[in-house]
Amino acid sequence: MRKVRILTYGLTALLCVWSIGTTVARAQVKSKEPRVALLDNCDPNTFPAGLCVVTAHPGDTTFAEFLALLFSPLSTAIIGHPAWRFQPSYLDLEAGEILRVTNGGGEAHTFTEVAAFGGGSIPFLNGVHGPAGTIPLTQAPECPLEAPPAVLSPGDSVNLKLSPGLHNFMCCIHPWMRAVVDVEE
Repeated sequence: MRKVRILTYGLTALLCVWSIGTTVARAQVKSKEPRVALLDNCDPNTFPAGLCVVTAHPGDTTFAEFLALLFSPLSTAIIGHPAWRFQPSYLDLEAGEILRVTNGGGEAHTFTEVAAFGGGSIPFLNGVHGPAGTIPLTQAPECPLEAPPAVLSPGDSVNLKLSPGLHNFMCCIHPWMRAVVDVEE
């Protein structure tokens, strides 16, 4: 009986250490290889031609599902589909480290630094002409209507070296995709 109890305690401790380790890895706090993935789950068979390309791991979110989850009757602001995201959404870096940003989805995205989070370059995805009562997002000045800045196509990557301080990033196409990068000296 005593051996079973010791084994149980040991397995419990191991499980706790493992769960803490995976949580820290997802948050990328003080990571030695800081990375951000720009993710979506678009199904290329149902999205309008040219919006979603076939990737090695094509998504299964239909265009109808994507549109259905843009808004919620419980909110006056646009919500956005949760599969469209920056992963992780918070990073803690040391000054001098290089941040690698990779578009791992099937759609184009931007990783645009903004002074404050707001709306993007596409009025409909900001909530314009949304359901009655929707209050559209105020467009971020860094996300012009003419063309979103620095679009990363599926599979593309960019390396960034950031100055010390707090940096806000968003996708100018899908404005609910956001990340904060804290660069410490």
